[in-house]
Amino acid sequence: IQRLFALDSHALDHNLQIWKRVNPDYIEILPAILPGIIKEVQEETGIPIIAGGLIRTEQDVKETIKNGAVAVTTSSNLLWEL
Repeated sequence: IQRLFALDSHALDHNLQIWKRVNPDYIEILPAILPGIIKEVQEETGIPIIAGGLIRTEQDVKETIKNGAVAVTTSSNLLWEL
């Protein structure tokens, strides 16, 4: 898994360049509450997206999946069974 820390545009571009060299099976985007970034990365790479970080509610999980993530990571055990 390649982790993509979407801190700013430069970090996003840098991570996408790394993706091209590494070609991972999955990309994890952190933080997950960036719906446009999830969709953009998935469309550009075609690689399944796992999204994590700042997932606090059931609605956060649903929105993250709706925006293109195939899975969500969260430390909130109340959300693990969704």
